[in-house]
Amino acid sequence: MIAGFFPTAAIDVVGLFDDSFAQCFVDARPIKSTVKEASKTMEHPIESGATITDHRILLPVEIELSMMLPSTAYRNTYAQIREAYLNGQVFSVQTKAGRYPNMLITNMPHEEDPDIFDSIMLSLRLKEVLLVKAQYEDLPPQKVRNKSHASTVQRGEQSGKPTKKQSTLHELLF
Repeated sequence: MIAGFFPTAAIDVVGLFDDSFAQCFVDARPIKSTVKEASKTMEHPIESGATITDHRILLPVEIELSMMLPSTAYRNTYAQIREAYLNGQVFSVQTKAGRYPNMLITNMPHEEDPDIFDSIMLSLRLKEVLLVKAQYEDLPPQKVRNKSHASTVQRGEQSGKPTKKQSTLHELLF
Protein backbone atom coordinates (compact mmCIF):
# COMPACT_ATOMS: atom_id res chain seq x y z
CA MET A 1 0.00 0.00 0.00
CA ILE A 2 1.24 3.48 -0.81
CA ALA A 3 2.16 5.46 2.30
CA GLY A 4 -0.44 8.00 3.36
CA PHE A 5 -3.38 6.37 1.59
CA PHE A 6 -4.66 4.15 4.36
CA PRO A 7 -8.37 4.51 5.16
CA THR A 8 -8.95 6.43 8.36
CA ALA A 9 -11.88 7.15 10.62
CA ALA A 10 -11.45 10.86 9.93
CA ILE A 11 -13.75 12.69 7.52
CA ASP A 12 -11.90 13.99 4.47
CA VAL A 13 -11.80 17.68 3.60
CA VAL A 14 -12.38 16.71 -0.03
CA GLY A 15 -15.01 14.09 -0.67
CA LEU A 16 -18.52 13.04 -1.62
CA PHE A 17 -21.33 13.54 0.88
CA ASP A 18 -24.99 12.54 0.91
CA ASP A 19 -27.96 14.81 1.68
CA SER A 20 -27.42 14.46 5.45
CA PHE A 21 -23.75 15.40 4.91
CA ALA A 22 -22.44 11.96 5.86
CA GLN A 23 -19.35 11.02 3.89
CA CYS A 24 -19.91 8.41 1.18
CA PHE A 25 -17.33 5.83 0.13
CA VAL A 26 -15.05 6.43 3.13
CA ASP A 27 -12.51 3.88 1.89
CA ALA A 28 -11.97 5.78 -1.35
CA ARG A 29 -9.13 8.27 -0.78
CA PRO A 30 -9.59 11.57 -2.66
CA ILE A 31 -6.31 12.46 -4.38
CA LYS A 32 -7.13 15.40 -6.62
CA SER A 33 -10.16 17.48 -7.56
CA THR A 34 -10.58 19.61 -10.65
CA VAL A 35 -13.56 21.97 -10.58
CA LYS A 36 -14.81 23.53 -13.80
CA GLU A 37 -17.12 26.51 -13.33
CA ALA A 38 -17.86 27.93 -16.77
CA SER A 39 -20.29 30.19 -18.56
CA LYS A 40 -21.42 30.64 -22.14
CA THR A 41 -21.51 34.12 -23.59
CA MET A 42 -24.18 35.10 -26.09
CA GLU A 43 -22.50 36.73 -29.07
CA HIS A 44 -24.25 38.48 -31.95
CA PRO A 45 -22.82 40.02 -35.13
CA ILE A 46 -23.73 43.62 -35.87
CA GLU A 47 -23.83 45.59 -39.15
CA SER A 48 -20.27 46.88 -38.82
CA GLY A 49 -18.96 43.30 -38.78
CA ALA A 50 -18.08 43.39 -35.10
CA THR A 51 -19.46 40.91 -32.59
CA ILE A 52 -21.13 42.05 -29.39
CA THR A 53 -21.73 40.08 -26.23
CA ASP A 54 -24.85 41.08 -24.34
CA HIS A 55 -25.22 38.41 -21.64
CA ARG A 56 -24.03 35.03 -20.44
CA ILE A 57 -25.43 31.80 -19.11
CA LEU A 58 -23.84 29.96 -16.20
CA LEU A 59 -23.23 26.34 -17.16
CA PRO A 60 -23.55 23.44 -14.69
CA VAL A 61 -20.47 22.89 -12.54
CA GLU A 62 -18.37 19.90 -13.58
CA ILE A 63 -15.93 18.19 -11.21
CA GLU A 64 -13.36 15.50 -11.81
CA LEU A 65 -12.50 13.76 -8.56
CA SER A 66 -9.52 11.39 -8.66
CA MET A 67 -9.69 8.73 -5.96
CA MET A 68 -7.59 5.80 -4.90
CA LEU A 69 -9.32 2.62 -3.79
CA PRO A 70 -7.03 0.54 -1.55
CA SER A 71 -6.72 -3.21 -1.99
CA THR A 72 -8.41 -3.89 1.35
CA ALA A 73 -11.74 -2.56 0.09
CA TYR A 74 -11.62 -1.80 -3.62
CA ARG A 75 -14.15 -4.44 -4.68
CA ASN A 76 -16.81 -3.33 -2.18
CA THR A 77 -16.11 0.38 -2.60
CA TYR A 78 -16.12 0.16 -6.39
CA ALA A 79 -19.42 -1.77 -6.25
CA GLN A 80 -20.95 0.94 -3.99
CA ILE A 81 -19.80 3.73 -6.32
CA ARG A 82 -21.08 1.87 -9.39
CA GLU A 83 -24.45 1.30 -7.72
CA ALA A 84 -24.72 5.02 -6.91
CA TYR A 85 -23.79 5.81 -10.53
CA LEU A 86 -26.40 3.42 -11.94
CA ASN A 87 -29.11 4.67 -9.55
CA GLY A 88 -28.42 8.34 -10.31
CA GLN A 89 -27.70 9.23 -6.68
CA VAL A 90 -27.11 12.93 -6.11
CA PHE A 91 -24.17 14.06 -3.93
CA SER A 92 -22.58 17.17 -2.51
CA VAL A 93 -18.92 17.48 -3.35
CA GLN A 94 -16.79 19.23 -0.74
CA THR A 95 -13.48 20.69 -1.87
CA LYS A 96 -11.07 23.02 -0.13
CA ALA A 97 -12.58 25.96 -2.04
CA GLY A 98 -16.26 25.21 -1.47
CA ARG A 99 -19.24 22.89 -1.46
CA TYR A 100 -21.03 21.90 -4.66
CA PRO A 101 -24.52 20.41 -4.13
CA ASN A 102 -26.66 18.42 -6.58
CA MET A 103 -23.79 16.60 -8.26
CA LEU A 104 -24.44 13.45 -10.27
CA ILE A 105 -21.80 10.92 -11.34
CA THR A 106 -21.66 11.04 -15.16
CA ASN A 107 -18.52 8.93 -15.79
CA MET A 108 -16.47 6.62 -13.63
CA PRO A 109 -13.43 5.43 -15.57
CA HIS A 110 -10.82 3.58 -13.55
CA GLU A 111 -7.24 2.57 -14.06
CA GLU A 112 -5.66 -0.71 -13.04
CA ASP A 113 -1.92 -0.12 -13.21
CA PRO A 114 0.71 -2.75 -12.33
CA ASP A 115 2.85 -0.01 -10.76
CA ILE A 116 0.18 0.38 -8.06
CA PHE A 117 -0.90 -3.27 -8.01
CA ASP A 118 -2.60 -3.10 -4.63
CA SER A 119 -5.06 -0.31 -5.43
CA ILE A 120 -7.27 1.10 -8.18
CA MET A 121 -7.25 4.70 -9.42
CA LEU A 122 -10.78 5.95 -10.07
CA SER A 123 -11.56 9.23 -11.77
CA LEU A 124 -15.15 10.21 -10.99
CA ARG A 125 -16.68 12.86 -13.21
CA LEU A 126 -19.62 14.67 -11.71
CA LYS A 127 -21.98 17.27 -13.12
CA GLU A 128 -24.39 19.62 -11.38
CA VAL A 129 -28.04 18.79 -12.01
CA LEU A 130 -31.25 20.62 -11.36
CA LEU A 131 -33.97 18.08 -10.75
CA VAL A 132 -37.52 19.27 -11.25
CA LYS A 133 -40.61 17.38 -10.23
CA ALA A 134 -43.62 18.16 -12.37
CA GLN A 135 -46.80 19.01 -10.51
CA TYR A 136 -50.25 18.43 -11.90
CA GLU A 137 -53.35 19.95 -10.41
CA ASP A 138 -56.71 21.28 -11.49
CA LEU A 139 -57.04 24.91 -12.37
CA PRO A 140 -60.08 26.68 -11.05
CA PRO A 141 -62.59 27.25 -13.90
CA GLN A 142 -62.18 31.04 -13.65
CA LYS A 143 -58.46 30.67 -14.58
CA VAL A 144 -59.15 29.07 -18.01
CA ARG A 145 -61.11 30.28 -21.04
CA ASN A 146 -63.03 27.07 -21.61
CA LYS A 147 -64.31 25.63 -18.32
CA SER A 148 -64.05 22.06 -19.69
CA HIS A 149 -60.25 22.55 -19.84
CA ALA A 150 -59.94 23.08 -16.07
CA SER A 151 -58.84 19.47 -15.48
CA THR A 152 -56.54 17.49 -17.78
CA VAL A 153 -56.13 14.53 -15.45
CA GLN A 154 -58.78 12.29 -17.10
CA ARG A 155 -58.08 13.31 -20.72
CA GLY A 156 -55.13 11.08 -21.61
CA GLU A 157 -52.83 11.78 -24.54
CA GLN A 158 -54.10 14.50 -26.85
CA SER A 159 -53.23 15.17 -30.48
CA GLY A 160 -53.08 18.65 -31.92
CA LYS A 161 -55.59 19.85 -34.51
CA PRO A 162 -54.35 20.42 -38.04
CA THR A 163 -53.59 24.03 -38.82
CA LYS A 164 -55.23 26.01 -41.57
CA LYS A 165 -53.18 25.98 -44.74
CA GLN A 166 -51.41 29.28 -45.20
CA SER A 167 -51.24 30.67 -48.69
CA THR A 168 -47.82 31.03 -50.22
CA LEU A 169 -46.74 34.19 -51.98
CA HIS A 170 -47.04 32.35 -55.33
CA GLU A 171 -50.69 31.43 -54.60
CA LEU A 172 -51.53 34.98 -53.64
CA LEU A 173 -50.04 36.43 -56.83
CA PHE A 174 -51.51 33.95 -59.29
